[in-house]
Amino acid sequence: MRISPEQSIPASAPAATSGVSAEADPTSPPTLWPLHVGAFLATYMFSVSNVAIPAVNAALRIDDSTSALVVGLFSAAFGAGLILCGRIGDRFGRRRLFVVGTAALVVISTCVGLAPGPLALLLARTLQGLAAAVMMPQILASFQHALSGHARLRAISLFGAFSGVGTVGGQIVGGALISAFGETWGWRAAFLSCGAVALAAFLGSLRLTESRSTHASPLDVPGAVLLGVGMVGLVIGLALGPVSGWLPLPLALLIVAVLALIAFAVWQKVAEARGRHPLIPPQVVRVPAAWIGMLMSFMFFGGFGAFLYNFALTTQVGHGDPAIVSGLTLGAFAASFLVASLLVPRLSRRFTGPGTMLLGTGLQILGLIGTASVAQFADAGWNVWFQLPGVILGAGQALQFGPLVGTVVGAVPNRVAGLSGGLISTMQQAGIAVGVALLGALFHIFTVRFGFDTAFSLACLIQILLALGFGAGAARLLRLTRL
Repeated sequence: MRISPEQSIPASAPAATSGVSAEADPTSPPTLWPLHVGAFLATYMFSVSNVAIPAVNAALRIDDSTSALVVGLFSAAFGAGLILCGRIGDRFGRRRLFVVGTAALVVISTCVGLAPGPLALLLARTLQGLAAAVMMPQILASFQHALSGHARLRAISLFGAFSGVGTVGGQIVGGALISAFGETWGWRAAFLSCGAVALAAFLGSLRLTESRSTHASPLDVPGAVLLGVGMVGLVIGLALGPVSGWLPLPLALLIVAVLALIAFAVWQKVAEARGRHPLIPPQVVRVPAAWIGMLMSFMFFGGFGAFLYNFALTTQVGHGDPAIVSGLTLGAFAASFLVASLLVPRLSRRFTGPGTMLLGTGLQILGLIGTASVAQFADAGWNVWFQLPGVILGAGQALQFGPLVGTVVGAVPNRVAGLSGGLISTMQQAGIAVGVALLGALFHIFTVRFGFDTAFSLACLIQILLALGFGAGAARLLRLTRL
């Protein structure tokens, strides 16, 4: 089954099914750069938090589980709100929601940077994730509305490029700010830089054209609340459990999370049976390509988020590298990711999307084995020795995730194609949250017993199991596309 360029557009949950499509006016091209700044900001905030974690730990004297929550709560709130906020944008205006989201990020990012203590920091990071969820779905939905044909494909390509640059920029700029201002004020400056980027997006958003759907789906507020409670409870419970013996609070939180997620699943079935519009319609989840893609996204980003988190701690705490050195060490990895991302369309045409993902899985496993070996055996010059497996790892991960959304959207029926992209984005954030919470906690246990280098090596080997699961999903998608 050949996937056309139109099918390969990764859609935010409600955007592709909004029923609104407009040709761009050649005499008055739409303003798009604020949307690309928003795409940059979403990944920049995640990347900054990773490189800043060691400095946050030292300045606020927080424990290992709390540092995992600094990253995990942001992603949990982000993921829980994505689909609902996309529907709100469809109903009340995507420009309006983008303005609200970026304005909130200006204020909340400032609160993150000025947080007086751990509790205030965690609360601000959770609100930052919610604000990101308000902003993010409006970007692709606005592209779908304002553009068509080649212009739309170009905008989607730039969206991916700005997202990749945000990941690189967060590591390098965040690391430079931490090194320049020191441990006490450096991490604050790094988080405040998120507010500066958000301010640029907000000012630019005032020039955007409003759009909304003429057939917007009703809001599923009960479903969104249950999903949010389940995800946040799961992340906190998994982060606290391995380092606190699981009793009593972590176990209680996990029980609440499981009950909330079960109630969410039941409510989705009830809402569908009553003819309502559930947040995640069971009919979509039952489509094989959709649920396989969701699981693949969860596994990929569970490993990806934990890798960056563990890498920052290993380089900065374990090796004593300045934050800027830690960020620059990932430079070749990030550059390889970007270059390979540009080759994904060509490779997908030759090997198909699932075939490209299988190739990426093989490269990722090879890169993880090489990284684990470097961590275990290369003492002096670790940063230099990492570059070779880092390049392989970056290319492999780009070939894994790059074709995923397009392959799933192309394999599912048209009636669920738009929502499937949004579900993958939701599972992306859920994977980051759970991966950092659980694998990050295991990493901390390993560091106590074996030291940072061995712990990082073991974490890479565990990530291979997730890569094998991803590869199994890609093989299943390959069979589905051939039916």
